Amino acid sequence: MRLCVINCSLQNELRSLGHTVLGLHPKPGIHDLPGLLAEHRFEPDVVIQQETLGPRVLLQGLDKAPGLKIFWSIDTHLNAFWQVEYVRLFDLVCSTQRNWSEYLQKLTGTPAYWLSWFGQRLPWRGWDKRSREVGFVGRVTEHRPSRQRFVDFLRREFQMELVQDVSFQQMLVFYRETRLAPNESIFGEINFRLFEAASCGCLVLNPAGIPGLEETFLPDREIGVFSHALELKSKINHYSRNHHLAEEMAKAAWARIQEEHLAVHRAQRLLEVVTRATGRSLSGSEPPALSWALTLYRLWQARRAPLATEELRHLLLALPESSRKREALLGFWLGTHQDNLVLHDLRALLQSDLPFGNDPSLARTASLAALHLGEPALAKAFWLRRQKHSVHAPRPPRTPLEMYRFWGGTFQREDRLARPGLPFDHERHIPESTLECLILGHRLDSREMNVCRAMDALLEKQSGFEPLRLSLLSHLTLHQPGNWLAGLKLGLVNLQGFRLEEGLEELHLAVLRAEQHGETRKLNNALAATDPEGSIRAVLGM
Repeated sequence: MRLCVINCSLQNELRSLGHTVLGLHPKPGIHDLPGLLAEHRFEPDVVIQQETLGPRVLLQGLDKAPGLKIFWSIDTHLNAFWQVEYVRLFDLVCSTQRNWSEYLQKLTGTPAYWLSWFGQRLPWRGWDKRSREVGFVGRVTEHRPSRQRFVDFLRREFQMELVQDVSFQQMLVFYRETRLAPNESIFGEINFRLFEAASCGCLVLNPAGIPGLEETFLPDREIGVFSHALELKSKINHYSRNHHLAEEMAKAAWARIQEEHLAVHRAQRLLEVVTRATGRSLSGSEPPALSWALTLYRLWQARRAPLATEELRHLLLALPESSRKREALLGFWLGTHQDNLVLHDLRALLQSDLPFGNDPSLARTASLAALHLGEPALAKAFWLRRQKHSVHAPRPPRTPLEMYRFWGGTFQREDRLARPGLPFDHERHIPESTLECLILGHRLDSREMNVCRAMDALLEKQSGFEPLRLSLLSHLTLHQPGNWLAGLKLGLVNLQGFRLEEGLEELHLAVLRAEQHGETRKLNNALAATDPEGSIRAVLGM
């Protein structure tokens, strides 16, 4: 096959498998794909673009270029909020994260596959030749306070050695001198470090419960896993005392890398996906111009768009009429603080007889925009328009808070729980997830504990939102000092975020509150479910 690969780490492996490969590495920004291909006089059977981290490369004219188009999303957990638009321009998408590949397919209809990252082909190096017990490679900055606490905890407890801002080869040398490699992730993702450290023969200690982790490496046989600071401390102590067991596990993970997780394995998997999909183009249910404009709009919302605001305005206005165009324009006017245009469009939508005027998603966006403007009657009018075409007939929300909770429930039924990677700005964003609706509800009335509990229940299964959960649970325990369950959760979230002293203090208080209410057995059962290793109960003397 003739393959055009763009910023693709598998370029050499694809060529070694017998394919003709044109490798392109354009600078960050917008590039016309047909122009790039014409410049190199290359007509591909397949175009493969790998996501670039940091400044983006965006390909324009994908629909006009020959061949099957594939996008490999690397940091889907941080960029799905704009990639749900961009991947509509491709015939299929791959993601390094199993759960996010499923999410992209569900929201876009573009066929999606799990294509995880890969390790390095390196010789085994015995642990008797290694001089470092615990080590970590990664940047520690003020923008990652959770990593700073993680590093501080391990340096205090185990004299862990930290290195940052080193080359790839220097990182490999460091890990080949290291026995135990604790790992940390942002939003519960399987990251590069897991593969890199395991390739070097370290025993990786990885956060537990990540989708796809057990299919990649076997917990307690190839890697160690932990859920909080005390469990990580217990595991490191255990493996430091049992080097033979730990080295056996590390060697098993290293062997797994050599057998299943090298770049050539990923190239072969990618070609399998291509073979299945060749000749089948399922993207294109919407005009490419719409998906392209909305990609730029999503990046603009996050202040990362590679074009000026005025250019984006022209792009959106030039689109053919559709419900998604209207939603984007409402968000754009609101984001540029043109409330008069938001209000104008809302009134026009109510009075017009557009073919898409009753679209449920547009009605929701319009209602939420009206709430932002302080127009509850207008918000209710759009709620009524949506309900007119719904099989459900709930009573109308009586207050803006009830309206936010109602719309939050509709997002939840669509599995649009949160938008990781996009810092939600209540002044310039219309909510597009359950969490964002609840945040605005909480801003209306911070004394409404049901909203706090709903947010916490939502985030309990979402990694990466621990700072928000800390704030919510602290608020709950302040207003409900006898609520031992909220105190227990607060203690656990502190431990997950490597706030050891604060976590233990909250857990001790939770134990006392449960005793006062005669509910010690319930607390013990709740704690046992979240602390199967018993490391927390051991410290608490339970």
